[in-house]
Amino acid sequence: PLQTAELTADVRTDFAVLALSSLSDDPIATSDNLLLSAIGRARNTGERREHDQLIDIGTCPILAEVIEAELSIRTNRPGLKIWSINAEGFYGGQVPTTYENGALTFRIGADFPSIYYLIRTE
Repeated sequence: PLQTAELTADVRTDFAVLALSSLSDDPIATSDNLLLSAIGRARNTGERREHDQLIDIGTCPILAEVIEAELSIRTNRPGLKIWSINAEGFYGGQVPTTYENGALTFRIGADFPSIYYLIRTE
C-alpha cells in the first residue's frame, strides 16, 4: 500500500491518480467535508490513436476507467459518510465504511463506481 500522513491506499488498478482534499479550512484529519478524486485512464468516446499519435479526438462523453482500491483516511471524525458522485453531480450511493483506531476505511470502485467521492458529516 501507498501511504501519506492522512491516506493509505491499496490500489488494485495498475494506473491511478488519487487526490484527497479538504473542502473546508480544516486539515484533512479534522475536516468534516472532504473530496476524494480517483482517476485512471480516460478517453473521449470514439477517440482514435495510431502509434501514439492522436488521429481523432472523439466526442463526449469521456470514458473513464474505474479505480478499485481500499483506502484508509486518518481522521478524528468517526461519523463521516462517503457518497459516490455520479456524472450529473448527484449522490450515486453511500459507500460502506468502518472506523477503527482513528482511521476511516472503505473500498471504492466495485459497488459505486465514480471518479468523485464526497466524504462528509450528514
